Amino acid sequence: MKIEFSFKVSIGIFFLVVLLCFGSLLVFQKKYVENADEIKELSLKHSELLLKKQELEKYGHRTLEYFRISKTLDKISGEKIPDATRKALAERLMKLSQTYDIDPLLVLAIVLQESRGNPNTRGRYQSGAESGAYGLMQLKIETAQTLGRIFGIRVETSEDLMKPEVNMVLGIAYLMRLIGHYEDVRHAVIAYNLGQGKVDRLLAEGRKLPTKYYEGVMSKYRALEADLDKVFLEK
Repeated sequence: MKIEFSFKVSIGIFFLVVLLCFGSLLVFQKKYVENADEIKELSLKHSELLLKKQELEKYGHRTLEYFRISKTLDKISGEKIPDATRKALAERLMKLSQTYDIDPLLVLAIVLQESRGNPNTRGRYQSGAESGAYGLMQLKIETAQTLGRIFGIRVETSEDLMKPEVNMVLGIAYLMRLIGHYEDVRHAVIAYNLGQGKVDRLLAEGRKLPTKYYEGVMSKYRALEADLDKVFLEK
């Protein structure tokens, strides 16, 4: 009798435990379903916040880049280019630098080296005769016309190359073509000054490239960066 009673008690306890476990599972399932919607909502909010953060970082980067370009253009061009034209040029240069993945300060260092930021500059040889290079990035008409046909920009006279927005677009395109050709920024910058044909001949002959122009550009590049660092430190 005692054994039978103990067995019945054990069975009863077993079923009670099973019922309690089953009840706990039902409660857990209910809580899980309730929390699942909340978790899903929190996950969506987290994704939205990440997207907003990325947008803000992207906007912040663009703002900083525009500031760098605008401040540098102000420094090297000053009153040589009207305010409205300078602002439009800063926006154009920012877009072009992003499109071609090139540091805009390198472009502006070349501008400083070539024309000191004066869009009306006419290049001259040491003899005083005109070299046939014009504008901010000192482009020659033949080169500008070749590139102009690719980009749908009409270049007929030197006056066309005195327009900053025209000169800058074609100058960057020419520089990028040289970088693509040499796969070396140093060689490309030297060729920008000497001409691609001459640099190709020097390289083919195994001769050393002259570096004076390149060193001048890089010196100006470092100076422009240092000036910007001072501006940021003052803020």
